[in-house]
Amino acid sequence: MDLKRLSVILATAFALSVPAMAQDDSSDDEGWATAPSAESASENDAPAYDGSTDSEFANDEEYASAYARYKAETTKKSEINRMRNEGFARAVMLGIRAQVGTNTFFGENSDGWKMGFQAGGGLMLKMNFMLKDLSLVPELTFNYRHYAYEKDMNIYTNTGSIDIFIFDIPIIFRYTFEDYNFYVGLGLNMGLKLNGTSEFKNGAATESQDNTISTSGMEVGGAFDLGYMLTRWVHVNIRVVQCFTSLSNKSLMREDIFLESSLNTFYTTVGVSFLF
Repeated sequence: MDLKRLSVILATAFALSVPAMAQDDSSDDEGWATAPSAESASENDAPAYDGSTDSEFANDEEYASAYARYKAETTKKSEINRMRNEGFARAVMLGIRAQVGTNTFFGENSDGWKMGFQAGGGLMLKMNFMLKDLSLVPELTFNYRHYAYEKDMNIYTNTGSIDIFIFDIPIIFRYTFEDYNFYVGLGLNMGLKLNGTSEFKNGAATESQDNTISTSGMEVGGAFDLGYMLTRWVHVNIRVVQCFTSLSNKSLMREDIFLESSLNTFYTTVGVSFLF
């Protein structure tokens, strides 16, 4: 046999042997890839450690320390959530307030206006403001007010009254003295009139006149609060409000004696607040 034929035979045999070797290698790789490791098998078969002394892992320091870290982390998260919820509850509180009180007018040519009365109720919101014991307390209160007028004119007596339904919107900054369970507040009060009627009787006339004392639709004033906390949820307070603007609407006033009057509302109320 010459060298040329021998070389062809050897090349053919080598070419046929390569696929067989590759198939054997791939089967070996698949066997290694699919075979489960002893470590993963032992982890899947291992029972969970519950931290009890009866557990088979109770004396295993590695398991015990890992379980302790897990419990500490879980407790810390729940504690943070609880403190966050309690902090929000302390920072923002919703409530209702009911009040009754007396009112009158102060201002230029306001003599003759006696003590009237008023009553109402509404919603309030108490929220912390910058400092620990400082709170911002806005309210929305629906009130009924009755103003009474009586003036002796020597020969006869003039009488009158004003009845209005009004939304009071006080915005008060309150400072709380926690050690003594009381607070003081100072702020602004805005009133938005919803409806109003009036009656006036000139003592020289035989009949009274309706709606001749015209009132404006808005008033603005300052408010002062002094309150006591019966509990964290129940407060009582006294509120004093003096308005800077006049309730008299001079452009529509039909009674001459009130044309030059400034009817600045002054009222004092006693209120009870329920927070939740």
